[in-house]
Amino acid sequence: MEIVRRLCVKSVAQCRTVCKMWRSRIDSMHFTKRFGVRMNSAFSYILLYERSYKGYACYVDENFGLTPVESNISFFGSTPLGWSHGVCGFSFGPIVRHFMGLLWNPSVHKSVGAYVPYYTLGQEYEKRLLGFGVRPHNLDPIILKIAFPFDPKEPWSVQLFTLSSRVWRSLENEFLLPHNFRIKKASQANIGRHIYWCGYEKFVGNDASSYKSYVIVSFDMLSYRFQILNIPDHLLRQLPLPFYVTSIGDNLVVSGNIQGDEHCVFCIWVLSIHGGTITSFTNLLTIPSPIAVKLIGFHDNIDPIIEVPSQEGFSASLLLYRMSTGGFQSLGIEGDAGSFFIKPFCQSIVLQSHADRTKYCEELVYPSLVDTRLNLGCH
Repeated sequence: MEIVRRLCVKSVAQCRTVCKMWRSRIDSMHFTKRFGVRMNSAFSYILLYERSYKGYACYVDENFGLTPVESNISFFGSTPLGWSHGVCGFSFGPIVRHFMGLLWNPSVHKSVGAYVPYYTLGQEYEKRLLGFGVRPHNLDPIILKIAFPFDPKEPWSVQLFTLSSRVWRSLENEFLLPHNFRIKKASQANIGRHIYWCGYEKFVGNDASSYKSYVIVSFDMLSYRFQILNIPDHLLRQLPLPFYVTSIGDNLVVSGNIQGDEHCVFCIWVLSIHGGTITSFTNLLTIPSPIAVKLIGFHDNIDPIIEVPSQEGFSASLLLYRMSTGGFQSLGIEGDAGSFFIKPFCQSIVLQSHADRTKYCEELVYPSLVDTRLNLGCH
């Protein structure tokens, strides 16, 4: 198997067909981990977006040329959560009735879904979000269902799905945050063993007015514990609130727009985190903008890739901001506003041992809702 693990993804898939013993060894978690994650010389990024009620998935080369990804699933109506170790995680399906966490590895042409558990009909209407990551020590994908009850005095409810177990388990309250904290589901960042989100703690003043104190929330995929990262006051006073999170290398990036009287100020900050503490922070970019824009990634870990909405706000274009010149370059890519998702492309064999379009945990859907079937569709 030492020689096999050095082959490309396509060749490893062919080796699985040699005999049952080879298939068993290649499908093991040990082999998947040993194969690891590899960069692709032909494509730099993977891009997902929607346009005119259709979803698109494309490989992107260094010159931002697009090559459609071959897939038998529909990307329209699916919301990308994150990208890690060659796997993309989505939330998929209607909010009411069926709801699924979907895992997709374009390199092995496979997708696997897990129905999100609802044990009572009332849970259909709770405020919730899904998180996604891949545990780095064994390349086991996970899906988190984080639910907040309407009563702020009630604790969180968090369920964890690991692909290796194929079941959901509830996390004990000792692993969770105090009930008055909330997480913004607009973005998440995957760095090493942690998932990061923008979060906040809500307070009520003596005059019954409420306000939010913003923080960064992390989840450790090895210990299964949530943690609050307090933002230094000097940085907090300069951040757009709320903010989006992403990553550049091993650093966390927060970005957003500060609304002024006549225009917005778009800013990007790079944060270094060690031992659950923000140890340093650097302002990468601060520029005025006539409208609110959104950071969706970086080119060569330097130049921001920015989604700029049209005047009416329904469509958007991708622009590259050249740090060396201080100018924008149009990439010629247009889609629906808020739908763009781009990450550095890498390859792995995660999901290879699973049958394509497998759906787990359907028995956990509330019984009165099982009359509908979630169709992964066609791309």
